[in-house]
Amino acid sequence: MKIKVAIADDHKLFIDGIKSILSNQIDVKIVIEAANGLELVKAVEKGPLPNVIVTDIRMPVMDGIAATKILTKNYPNIPVLALTMFDQSADVFEMLEAGAKGFVTKEADKQELLAALKSLLNGKKYFSKNLPENFNSWFSSTPDENELALTRREKEILGLIAKGRTTLQMATELKLSKFTIDTHRKNIHKKLGIKSNTGLVNYALKNLDLNY
Repeated sequence: MKIKVAIADDHKLFIDGIKSILSNQIDVKIVIEAANGLELVKAVEKGPLPNVIVTDIRMPVMDGIAATKILTKNYPNIPVLALTMFDQSADVFEMLEAGAKGFVTKEADKQELLAALKSLLNGKKYFSKNLPENFNSWFSSTPDENELALTRREKEILGLIAKGRTTLQMATELKLSKFTIDTHRKNIHKKLGIKSNTGLVNYALKNLDLNY
């Protein structure tokens, strides 16, 4: 069976690099190329459907985290492989929560990339051997603990909510899309079981060091 792959990265040269790596593989075909998460979501919706999605984490308009949440919800049978840099530890954790099934660093060679794709297609997870060691403790923790814990980004946004920032102000300050901010806000409400913004502010004042 030919593996149909969707790729999303805001650097065209990187997409071209992956295409070059996979070009000589007779069982791999690139069916979707996207420069950001929104383009990726729209392309998958339009079709043809890929067998696996490979996406960068940090992208403009819509990042890989927000796109992965949408795609894993709407297409639960299509696994997502995240591309990461060594300085993206917190983002990797958020990608796991969003539903990503594997990670490879952008320094991965041809053999590792192919191994990751085939692992995900076989219903398994894949985590690059080059990921920092501190990821191991997260991977081995229980699902309940992961679902309840706020990520670094969520704590950052919760702190800004407590300081009275609007969604637009947070998006500008954090260099994220409004969609991504709204997604984080919904996750914070869900994880903490708090429905009102006032409740979030009170929680933040009691539990976060806001450094006023």
